[in-house]
Amino acid sequence: MKDIIVWAIHAPAGTLALITAVIAMCAKKGSTLHRKAGSCFTASMMVMLVAGIAAAYLKDSIDDMMLGAIVLYTLFTAWLAAHHKKNETGVLEVVALVWVVGFAITAFSISTGWREADVPPLAYLIWGGFAIFCALGDIRNLYQSGLSGTQGVIRHVWRIGFSFLWAALAFTDKIVKMMDANLKSMQEEQLLFIVGIPTSLMLITILYWITQILFFSREKFTRYGEPTG
Repeated sequence: MKDIIVWAIHAPAGTLALITAVIAMCAKKGSTLHRKAGSCFTASMMVMLVAGIAAAYLKDSIDDMMLGAIVLYTLFTAWLAAHHKKNETGVLEVVALVWVVGFAITAFSISTGWREADVPPLAYLIWGGFAIFCALGDIRNLYQSGLSGTQGVIRHVWRIGFSFLWAALAFTDKIVKMMDANLKSMQEEQLLFIVGIPTSLMLITILYWITQILFFSREKFTRYGEPTG
């Protein structure tokens, strides 16, 4: 059952998410093509993540379930940032905050020995800290009753970029498994071309757009999210 979910739902949805993400990045920001590709990316990623969490549950992999849960959160809040009007919040932001706080509590519980580990897993401390960072952003968003145009765009960019990065890494993981290998056994050249270069390019792209918005196009995005007509 697990393999059926992975190869019939998880993998195809992830592939579609990667294709539509590339289209959204190349399209003019705010254009109809950008919005449609972005919506398709979000929907595909949602399907991929839910299927991935289900498969992880079936193989009793708490690690994969937690990863899917946090990426699902960043994807959802990125979508909210893009679809809410300027200085607007709603009940879905509260749901997202509860979700990420619950994630942080769970991550810290795991790291302190819930799984009876001899050494607290560092990864869970990092994930818990990341979740607290996101929760503080959500609290600020709710306290201010929404973000300004520029703030909303930056929130959308870095959170959707984070989700896209993990979708690409999941795709890379499938490639490695199809090669009947693992990261430790692969040659350095293979790691560079399969993991290193694509990951670096995505990070550079995310940082480029955040820098562009902050320092070169701030005035352009100030009115982002305002009602038209």
